[in-house]
Amino acid sequence: MRLTVPGLIVCGLLSAAAAAHDAAPDHGCREPVRPADDQNDVLWQRFLDDVDAYRGCISDFVDASQAAAAAHGEAARAATGDWNAFVRRELNVPEDYPWPPEGADG
Repeated sequence: MRLTVPGLIVCGLLSAAAAAHDAAPDHGCREPVRPADDQNDVLWQRFLDDVDAYRGCISDFVDASQAAAAAHGEAARAATGDWNAFVRRELNVPEDYPWPPEGADG
């Protein structure tokens, strides 16, 4: 297989785009280990405290993840606004111009 310079550029751009997205983070919370049923009250209370800590850890992770998702959504909306402003300003496209073009929905 022979790659041309444009082919190499496309490959480079695709790999850069793939690298731009971080892997989804792991919550890193430790699941508590349930003691045997015949254990004393101290071990059970420790387990219940660990359950509360695990729930808190998961809740904190979920809250942070949802905040990050909201920030990404806002950044995407801002980028769309920048594009729309550019098109209207530099390409003289009127604000009410239909997009997608009428009849383009198949």
